[in-house]
Amino acid sequence: MVELSYLLIMGSLSGLVAVLAHSVLHSLYQLVHAGDSPASAVSFTDAFLHLVCGTGLGLLFWLSWGLAGIVDVPWWIRGLSFAMLCWVPVSLPAVIAAWLSAAPGLSTKTMALMASRWATTCLIAGLAFAWSWERSA
Repeated sequence: MVELSYLLIMGSLSGLVAVLAHSVLHSLYQLVHAGDSPASAVSFTDAFLHLVCGTGLGLLFWLSWGLAGIVDVPWWIRGLSFAMLCWVPVSLPAVIAAWLSAAPGLSTKTMALMASRWATTCLIAGLAFAWSWERSA
């Protein structure tokens, strides 16, 4: 079994890597579609929020015993399953809160960008957790 501290550190790093990876991918998308989507800058608070969320996902993965009920599957399917299970409860409150608190001009593209950033965080964290759990077994 993987130690809790290892998963917590891996989760926090996964959150930061996910924000960085999403920013790079979105910048490439903006270059290809020259000005098609709004510019998105990642603030320090966004990066910190994803770091804390990644740590929480690590705790959740540890508490679920690495989704021990899913047997005889490769590690990446376990990671994808964990990411899909966590994406809606993590991203939906953030998107709804931004929609409720923002000015009426919040676009659908901005909300989709926010949801995809959370999906990237859940995906990278889930795959990292499942890989480390498989390695330790």
